[in-house]
This record gives sequence, C-alpha cells and structure tokens, in this order.
Amino acid sequence: MSMVSIERDKGVAVVRYDRGGKANALNLAAMDALIDAAAELASDDQIRAVVLTGAPALFSAGIDLKDPALWNHDDPLATQRALARGEVLCRAWGDLPQVTVAAIEGAAVGGGAVLALACDWRVLGADAFLRLPEVRLGLPLAWGGLPRLASLVGPARAKRALFTDLRLDAATAEAWGLADRIAPAGDVLRAATELGGEAAACPTLALRLTKRAIDAQFDANRHAHAQTDQFLLCHLLSPAAAT
Repeated sequence: MSMVSIERDKGVAVVRYDRGGKANALNLAAMDALIDAAAELASDDQIRAVVLTGAPALFSAGIDLKDPALWNHDDPLATQRALARGEVLCRAWGDLPQVTVAAIEGAAVGGGAVLALACDWRVLGADAFLRLPEVRLGLPLAWGGLPRLASLVGPARAKRALFTDLRLDAATAEAWGLADRIAPAGDVLRAATELGGEAAACPTLALRLTKRAIDAQFDANRHAHAQTDQFLLCHLLSPAAAT
C-alpha cells in the first residue's frame, strides 16, 4: 500500500500520509511522495481545497532520524541535498493554488509541525498538540518554518515556543492562531474536510487569485530565509563542522 493516497470529492481532495508505523516520521521517500502529490493537485483545476492528514492517531513525529537516505554523513553534499527535500516539500504545499487544511490528530512535531504550518489552516483534535524542539536540540527551525511560525504567532510567542520547547496543546494553538478549528479526537478529518468544503464553495479563479494575493503580502521573504536555514542546518551536521 502506498504511504500517500489522494481521494477527491466535490472539489475537495484529501491527501493521507501514513507509513503504517515509525511514528509517521518523514523519511526521504515520504517527502518525495508528498511532493509528487502536491504537484499532481497543483495542476488539477477541479480541486479548490486540499486536506492533508496523517495516520489516524498521529500526524507526524517529524524528520526520520534513522533514514540512511537522509543522514549520509560521509558526504555532506548528499546530506544537504537530501535534507533540502524538506524545504522543497513545505514550499510545494505552501505554493498550492488551492486552500489547504492540515487535519492533525495526535502529535505534529518538528518537521511534521512545519509541514502543517505550510498549510493555510489547521484543524486539531482536542488531544492533539504541536511541538518544535529543534532549538533545544541545537538546530535551527528549518524548511521555512521559522518565518511561517513568527508570521502566525508574532515574535515573542515564536521565541517562547522554540526556546522553551513548549508543547502547544489544541487550546493554546487556537489561542495563538495556530489552530483554526478544534474537533473531538477522531473527528478531525471530517471537520477539516468540512472546512475545506466551505472554501471550495468559492469560484475557482477568485479563490486562487485571492489566496495568491494574500500570500504575496506576508511570505515575500520565506524562501530566502528557508535557504539560509538549510545552509546552517547542513553546516551544523557536517563532519567538518565538528573539527
């Protein structure tokens, strides 16, 4: 069974990412499959909203630290190219012309949370949470996550989330503007699809042009910042940096 599936109904597409275990972490194969899904949907003129969800009880625990395809420390360039797929992934989802909704059950941690931030809206289960532990681990928040987080919650709250490794439960995420709706646990996909359906009622051209105009006002520096993050992350993980 493919780890990424797409279902379409009445102008709304549901993309499910489910590895069937391993905390639904993002390995290189998963990133490539999600990038391909975004590319397929970007050219689908019949779809006006896209819902991204993970495993039934877990959105994603973040980057897969045990994937040898990602962590090739013997070749820093290969490591950089592999890790940069996360940036490509979040850019692909952030650039989708349709309205996007992340449906989050359980945990969205690290890269999983950054992927959710790349969507326009987030629906969290009542027991779901976001967590961004990178800075506490000595790493920058990469993949364009830092400017996205700061634009959503403001600088002070972004620093608090990153510097204190704060577990952002559903209520806090909603209060901070990271969650657009809270649903009972187990009912998140339905609620997210309903929200996406509300957006799908808009005429396609008006919806796409308006989304693009709004994003242009707030995301002008996102890609350049993400490139800087990738350079720093690669430097920190390079064997040469430890000598």
